[in-house]
Amino acid sequence: MKRLEGKVALISGTARGQGRAAALRFAAEGALVVGGDLPHEEAAETRRLIAREGGTALGPAPLDVTDEASVRSWVAEAVDAFGGADIVCANAGLTGALTNRRTAHSASKGGVIALTRQPAAEGAPFGIRANCVGLGRIDTDGSRAGLLADDHPLRGIARPIPLGRTGTPDDVVDAR
Repeated sequence: MKRLEGKVALISGTARGQGRAAALRFAAEGALVVGGDLPHEEAAETRRLIAREGGTALGPAPLDVTDEASVRSWVAEAVDAFGGADIVCANAGLTGALTNRRTAHSASKGGVIALTRQPAAEGAPFGIRANCVGLGRIDTDGSRAGLLADDHPLRGIARPIPLGRTGTPDDVVDAR
């Protein structure tokens, strides 16, 4: 049996990068994926890739995680199709800072950690777990266009990393 067999996973940011890698891996592990992203056609490609491998993936209209109605529709899709959700994997990137300034981005990452601790504490008596994987620099299309771009002042950020490279989406989904 696969590790996530029959589990329903809500995964945001599935159009590319970390979200796509998570959707593909969760589906390979048997999860029923309900994904979404603003680049809807790219998210649809992720669903096609999952289906091609024999997995199940759904996706409502384009998902905008900054819009409550869009998120409610996304969750309703999982409830209508599968009766609920077992996993929420929040991958949509950079909604915390329109200008991608590091202070706002760092504060939003800290907020994710804090928001993970509370459901972990409240859910523990009911067998509910909440986990947070705190990402460092991950090599995605988005980061190559920004932080890892040749003209970005921090482009050499991988030099002090012991592996000598930034992480990849597969490195993250391999974390257990």
